[in-house]
Amino acid sequence: MPDKVKMLPGVGVFGTGSLSKVMVCILQSAGFKVAALWGRTNDLAEKVAKELDIPFYTSKVDDVLLHQDVDVVCVENPPHLHAQIAVKTLGIGKHVLCERPAGLCQLDAFRMVNAARYYPTLMSLMTHGLRFLPAFIKMREMIRDNEIGDILVCEVRVHCGSLLHEKYNWMCDEVMGGGVLNTIGSHIVDVITYLTNQKAAKVQGTLKTFLQQTEKIRGIRHITSDDFCSFQMQLEKGACATVTLNSHMPGRFLHEVLVVGKKGSLVVRDADLYGQTNDLCKEEILLADTTDELPSLRKLGITNNSGDLPVPYLKGLLRLVDALKESFGKVEDRRSWAEEAVDIAATFEDGLYVQTVLDAIRKSNQENGGWQKVNIMTEEPDPNPFLSSALRHSQVSLH
Repeated sequence: MPDKVKMLPGVGVFGTGSLSKVMVCILQSAGFKVAALWGRTNDLAEKVAKELDIPFYTSKVDDVLLHQDVDVVCVENPPHLHAQIAVKTLGIGKHVLCERPAGLCQLDAFRMVNAARYYPTLMSLMTHGLRFLPAFIKMREMIRDNEIGDILVCEVRVHCGSLLHEKYNWMCDEVMGGGVLNTIGSHIVDVITYLTNQKAAKVQGTLKTFLQQTEKIRGIRHITSDDFCSFQMQLEKGACATVTLNSHMPGRFLHEVLVVGKKGSLVVRDADLYGQTNDLCKEEILLADTTDELPSLRKLGITNNSGDLPVPYLKGLLRLVDALKESFGKVEDRRSWAEEAVDIAATFEDGLYVQTVLDAIRKSNQENGGWQKVNIMTEEPDPNPFLSSALRHSQVSLH
């Protein structure tokens, strides 16, 4: 029987930023061979490839997609490139793992979903790793077992330091997909639906850019991406979810997801699960995160102080990659995969829902915080509705 580690598919990674480097390190530590790297420029790709011991690098998209040793593509570059690369990868016949969010808008995500539906035998997943944290898995089980009763309220608080780097880049630009709503809010919208099995019916929200310049980023280009966001979601069965994302809190990262039901409440703080029934005066710990995968990753240069990937997200991503390893390791053909090993992973369909919610929150902000319905796209909009209407109403016969 061949060594299953050796049967793992080769991976091509798009992106040279800090998240890309983290993903490469995690993949390599799990036994995957990262065979190719794409960068915006050849020099940048070469620099990062040598740093991470990747044998092939390029600035041409097709060179990675057509590489004979690449069977899985990780899309880790800025959001405006996600849909383009994901759709093309599936068309070539290779698996895709895409960083959140699924593009810049709902149309991008819809095109990704269409491609995934057209190639159903290929893996097409999003990197929403919170789903794989034991605390959230346990919380979901308890909610579905009705241990806290019907859900009334979901309340989420995330406090962190600035998401911006020392130099101006896409994270500073709302048009390019930067901001706390995309970066963190996408994960929160996904995990709320994962926990409750309910989608948002309508949303309202506020986005703010309090810092348009920093000590390092100043000049003619101003920061336009949101550094604070607060939004509410009315879920399908009437529960209310309220979320606050605040990137003006340097120091300890705070990540709290609270779900309140008629019989009690559950809360995940960082990666620990606590619970409280209505007849108790204080909460008790139900599941402590006692594992520490971080020491082995520190040897690879990954620390738990990274603002780009705080500890809960890092641990979730580690477990997601472990699930991918199990999925590919269960089959002998490196281009096949066992779906049951990643059955809780977020799909492109989930990515479309999340993107729809994010778009509705942004629209609410543009319209002074009014409630917006969450309408998931079912067909691509007509690029020329006036021409189509004219053709439909035309009485001219071609015969």
